[in-house]
Amino acid sequence: MEPEALVQCPYDRSHQVRVSRLPYHLVRCQQPRHLLPRQAPAPAAPRYAPPPPGCPQPCPPLSAVPSVPADPQDAAWTAPEPPRAWQPPPCREDWDAELSELQLEDPPPFVLRVTNGDLPVP
Repeated sequence: MEPEALVQCPYDRSHQVRVSRLPYHLVRCQQPRHLLPRQAPAPAAPRYAPPPPGCPQPCPPLSAVPSVPADPQDAAWTAPEPPRAWQPPPCREDWDAELSELQLEDPPPFVLRVTNGDLPVP
């Protein structure tokens, strides 16, 4: 259908509306006339229709929700203890005792061997 073509409104037979404007017109035209002056359309979404006054709200108003007590002593729950820092298990190795078992008077000298590929570097 052409966007500039006129179609007849299903709610009021005297209305002729362009096809491109029909969704916006239907939102306004399907409501009873005595409700229209009190409800302003949403400026950002003209196709949005506010719910009727008798419709139940999905969430209770904020004033109906009980407030949380400000004093932590009055609360029914207590905060859990934070976990303690990790403590490592005791070490089972004693290198000093191992050296005394070997009874080495002078430890061997430390020699760093640097290689360049497969050949040792002098």
